[in-house]
Amino acid sequence: MDEKRQESPTIKVVDRRKFSADGDPVETTAPTAETTAPASPPEDPISESAPPAPESGPTTPAPEHRGQSSQQFLELVTLLAGQAELLLVGAEDLPAQPAEAHRMIDYLGILEEKTAGNLSADESKLLSSLLYQLRTFYMQRK
Repeated sequence: MDEKRQESPTIKVVDRRKFSADGDPVETTAPTAETTAPASPPEDPISESAPPAPESGPTTPAPEHRGQSSQQFLELVTLLAGQAELLLVGAEDLPAQPAEAHRMIDYLGILEEKTAGNLSADESKLLSSLLYQLRTFYMQRK
């Protein structure tokens, strides 16, 4: 068994991280550390399926829990619904624009479709009820 390990090729490991352990930038023109180790099969099968370490760079914030309502999402949906309603009815200096209102309603429909399964109960209920009301109002005004 030891003879097989001695005959196996070596693996060259090159450290290509952009930052040192203390956070200072490292020059990228030359590798900073090289290590050679004999190639051997992994001893722990769990380490094979372990996900790779995340690369340094901008990170996205962790998603909120699905059971919680996001105030910003509720505001966005309400804002888009208000715009669609304003376009349906018009205002003093703004005539009714049903084609633009239809587009806003379609945007809300796309938002509902693309976020299906990722919304809290409150978010889903608000979005679907606003869409129903706007679609009904659009059909009446048409």
